[in-house]
Amino acid sequence: MKTIVINNQKGGVGKTTVAVHLAWYLAEADRRVLVLDMDAQANATDTLKRYAGPASAADMFKPAAEIRPSGIDNLTLAPAVTSLTDVDRSEAGAILRLRENLMAADEHFDVCVIDTPPSLGLRSVAALVAASHVLSPIYLEDYSVKGVKGLLQTFIGAQQRYGRPDVSFLGLLPSIFNTRSPRQRAHLEQLLRDAGKYVFPGHIVARDGYAEAVAERAPVWTLKRRSAQEAGREIRAVLAKVAECLG
Repeated sequence: MKTIVINNQKGGVGKTTVAVHLAWYLAEADRRVLVLDMDAQANATDTLKRYAGPASAADMFKPAAEIRPSGIDNLTLAPAVTSLTDVDRSEAGAILRLRENLMAADEHFDVCVIDTPPSLGLRSVAALVAASHVLSPIYLEDYSVKGVKGLLQTFIGAQQRYGRPDVSFLGLLPSIFNTRSPRQRAHLEQLLRDAGKYVFPGHIVARDGYAEAVAERAPVWTLKRRSAQEAGREIRAVLAKVAECLG
């Protein structure tokens, strides 16, 4: 099973939008998809709640946790629960336990998508250690762009400390990109100059269709409004590249 972690310690960068649409995209491609909502805000859980299985995301940090497919449209959600915040106070062994439990679920799923919280706690570190691939949405504003160095250092640090040099960093994905903003266009140019080899080949444009998709709990490409259809074409092109990287 491939495990892709959608990670950035800054909030409001579009992590959940990317995570849920990637899950839908892969499920439509006939892959058996497990989604772990590690963010106690539970936005992915609200969007994907019809696919919830009996095991929660917090359960995945317990010894010998079992998770089974929901049987609904190739998608299974391990939902966020309030006890997730307690996980960050767990002993260090819980970091490796998540990976062990995901490895045990390998026969039931082809891909696991993990939506992480906007903080660097035990949950985020455990997700990075469990990952086979990492994708980092980034918002093209000052604080987000300035935080790129720290984001990359966190990823590299987790690789080195836990012996995971095999984890593939897919890149920084410009998200919620306002193509009409001279400031954001300048930030994208700066990002490409300063960290070009770490930038994912594509971006997600800010469009109203995503808000409608979340409200409807459906992929943006299934909605009828023109803005949603444009968003659907754009994000599917990005997701196709992500899926190709997963193999």
